[in-house]
Amino acid sequence: MKSLNGTWLMVKTGDDYGPPEFIEFKNDQIIHFDLEKKSGDKLVKKTSEWNEKLIESKYEFINDNRIRIYRMGKTHTVISEAESKIEDTEYGIDYERITPTETELTANKIQKLEFKAEWNNEKIPFVFNTELDSKSIKEINNELNREGQKLVLENLQGTYFASVYDNGKRRTLIGIKEITEEKAILYGFPEIPYQIIAK
Repeated sequence: MKSLNGTWLMVKTGDDYGPPEFIEFKNDQIIHFDLEKKSGDKLVKKTSEWNEKLIESKYEFINDNRIRIYRMGKTHTVISEAESKIEDTEYGIDYERITPTETELTANKIQKLEFKAEWNNEKIPFVFNTELDSKSIKEINNELNREGQKLVLENLQGTYFASVYDNGKRRTLIGIKEITEEKAILYGFPEIPYQIIAK
């Protein structure tokens, strides 16, 4: 039987706009957590108001460290200006179990590394504490007095994350499974293979 032990990160898709969220399974409950900054790169879990009963939940293991929990929601479809329909829909939300990052590097050393990651045929710079937006987006951000996107190294329970901040708010966490001076194995992506190698 596969284990529910540990802390699980909600895997965000392009449709998710809320802050990162974690869950743990305890006493037949699914406990939801938000994050708080403690000091430096350290994060702590903050219990959210929302819990679920495991016995009433439908879920399946995708692999040993990935679980999909199904929940009911609504789909609103606009047919024309005057007509729309609302249907009950079952949604599957994936969660990835976090594991301590395998590395011999210090946080300071990690933050100085530069890699390129490829996702959906797009090369993405994997560089910490640097604005990642294109030149034109940076110009727009400056006009709007808005902070652009950047990666910040953060740590929860021995797991390093490349946290994507946008306008000063944490939007997404990318788990770092392993990192050396040559490469980083990143996880928590919504589609197979669920992890990528940045070099």
